[in-house]
Amino acid sequence: MELLPASMNQHDVFRLVGGCFLALRDGTSVQLPENVPPAVLEASGLAAMYGALCARFGLNADSECIAAGMMLRATNEKRWSGLQQILGSLREVGINPVVFKGGALVARWPGLLATRPMDDFDLLVPQAQLRSLRRFLIGDGFREDNEHTPISHWLSKGALVWRGEGIAHQNLDIHSRVTESPACRSLTRSMLDTDQSAEGVRVPDIEDSICMIALHVVRSGMARPLKEYIDLLWYIHGMDDAQWRSTVACAKRHSLDPALYIVLRQAIHCSAMPDLDPQLALVLRDRLDKLESRLSRWRRAGIDRLAPADRPLSPNLRFKHPLLRRSVVMFVGISSPWRVTAAFFSYGLSRLADRVIPQLRRSS
Repeated sequence: MELLPASMNQHDVFRLVGGCFLALRDGTSVQLPENVPPAVLEASGLAAMYGALCARFGLNADSECIAAGMMLRATNEKRWSGLQQILGSLREVGINPVVFKGGALVARWPGLLATRPMDDFDLLVPQAQLRSLRRFLIGDGFREDNEHTPISHWLSKGALVWRGEGIAHQNLDIHSRVTESPACRSLTRSMLDTDQSAEGVRVPDIEDSICMIALHVVRSGMARPLKEYIDLLWYIHGMDDAQWRSTVACAKRHSLDPALYIVLRQAIHCSAMPDLDPQLALVLRDRLDKLESRLSRWRRAGIDRLAPADRPLSPNLRFKHPLLRRSVVMFVGISSPWRVTAAFFSYGLSRLADRVIPQLRRSS
C-alpha cells in the first residue's frame, strides 16, 4: 500500500471504511458517502465494495465504480461456486480443508459475497496432506510457481496455485500452518480441529477467525488492506461480553493478545467509528482499554512505535522487508518471543533453501 498523497484528507478514507461497514451492518445508506473521489477510492482499496453498495442503494457514484461493483459480485459468485466444486472433489479423495480468512466470512454470511473483495481463497490442511492436496490441484488443471523447494514447503506455511483467466480465474492459497512454525502453532491446531461448517465447507470458529485477522496484521508489518478492518468489525460488533471474553482468552492462548489490541485499535481509528457510531465506539474503546491494561510498558511502547493507529494508510517502509516483518514487528505483536525467534529462523531457512537447492541441481 502506498503512502497517501499529502493533499488528501485521510479522514475521508476512514469515513468511507466506516460508512461501508455500517451500510453492511444496518442495511441502509445513511452513513455511506456519495460521489467519493477516485483518489479516496484508490487509497482505500474499497472501490468495488463501494460500487456494489451504491448500486444496491441507488446512490450516485462514478460509472466505473458501479461497474466494478457489479463485476465483483459476478466474479465472487463464479469463484465461490468453483471452490465448492473443488472442495466436493477433494472430500471424495479424503481431503477436507478448512476455508479461512475471507472465504470463512462469506461462508458464514453468504450475503457478503456481493460486496467483499476476494483476491484468493485460503485453505488449511494438515502437513501430511499438503503434498497430496498440491498434487490433486495440479492434476485438476492448477498451476504452481516453481520457486519453492520441498524443504521450503515443509518449513513455511504452504503454496499458491491458480488456473483460469478473467472471471473464471481461481486463486488458492493452500496452507499447512497459519504462519511459519512454531509461531501460533496452537492457532493452526485449533483451526484444523474445528467442528464448525457453513455453506457445506469447514470454517474456523469466530474466535479463531478474529485471531487470524490479528496475526495477519502483525505478520504483514502492520499494513493491511482496509477491508480486513471491516471484517473485524463485522465479527465483533454484535458480541456480548461473554463472547468477547472468550475471544480475548482465545487470543491469549495463541499468544496473540497484543496483536488483538493492535488490530482493534487500528479498526476503531481507520473506520472513523467515534464519529459515525459513537455508541459502538464506546463499547469497542472499553474493550480496547482492557486489552491495553494487560500489556507490559515495553510492549505498549513498541506498539506505539511500530503500529500507530493509522498504520494501514502510512506503512513504515523501513519495516517492509520480510526479514524485519518476521522479527522486529512480530516480536511486538506476538507474546511468545522464543516462538517468534524460531519462526524467524524457519522463514530464513526456507528462503535459503529456495535459493541454494535449485543452484545445486543446475550445477550437478
